[in-house]
Amino acid sequence: MKIRGTRVKRAQFSRALAILLIATTIPAQAASKPKQVKMTELPTLVESNFFAGNGAQWFKTLLTKNSLFVIGTSEPAGGPTQAEVIAIDPRTGSSLWDLPIPTETDSIETSATIDPTGNIWVLGLSSPAVPTNSPQPRPSGVPNPSGVTIEPTPATRADLSRITVWEVNPSGNLAATYQYDAGKVFNPQSISFAKGLFLIAGSDFHLTLDQTGKFSKFVQASYVPPKKSSIDSFKDGLYIWKSYLTKSSIPGVVGWKPQKSERVILKVGSRTGTIYSAYKVSDELLSLDFLSGLGLAVTSQTPNGYAISLLK
Repeated sequence: MKIRGTRVKRAQFSRALAILLIATTIPAQAASKPKQVKMTELPTLVESNFFAGNGAQWFKTLLTKNSLFVIGTSEPAGGPTQAEVIAIDPRTGSSLWDLPIPTETDSIETSATIDPTGNIWVLGLSSPAVPTNSPQPRPSGVPNPSGVTIEPTPATRADLSRITVWEVNPSGNLAATYQYDAGKVFNPQSISFAKGLFLIAGSDFHLTLDQTGKFSKFVQASYVPPKKSSIDSFKDGLYIWKSYLTKSSIPGVVGWKPQKSERVILKVGSRTGTIYSAYKVSDELLSLDFLSGLGLAVTSQTPNGYAISLLK
């Protein structure tokens, strides 16, 4: 009888254990159901024209942990075009400072970068002033009988043939201006910093600039930029930000039925592939810039000017 009772107890224990396993497995299976997120519009940190005038144009967004820098060209009333740098608080979207860089002749900005000390190096083009002889008034009674004074002719607009770099400190002050007279119009497209030198490159040339303002190694040659991937991705700790064009549904994302190819930005688990956030880009995308600890800055052109979103 003792042995039989032991067998009965064991059978009862096995049934209880099975029930317990079923009870704990059902919630686990429910928890493993794929997570769904809703496709949403980009949150706007700041939206503005930023740059004044008919020739106004955005060219670059730069990031530090304490500031976003919006860099472009403005055209003040009655003055030549000029480069301009605007610092924005990434927490509030308010302006920290605004530095138009005045010049005597037309200047435009084309790119920019930040060095390890936090200084902003703005790349662009400037036109040299064309010297002209000042006509001398003629005395009364000879070819100019009216005796009207002839005003000296001012310098006239020239081609944008000077490669110009403006150094701006993090407080918004112009530290220095460096110029290289190329003698003809080039198109500087990028500036980057590596091993103590700035590399300036365009479609038909490249040259270097050191931190003292000395230019060297100007080479006129074709430059082919690296082919851009159809998917932009940025590693953010345990996550990956992905941006691409799609006209298909996205597993795990609801509220997304595009009629044409549209751009999306997804925050995805780097190990699981789970989508945690999904955004649609309704306006023209200009740039994606990522800085660890700050987030992904999205710059787009809107009917009201330019908008910056900061995704975390």
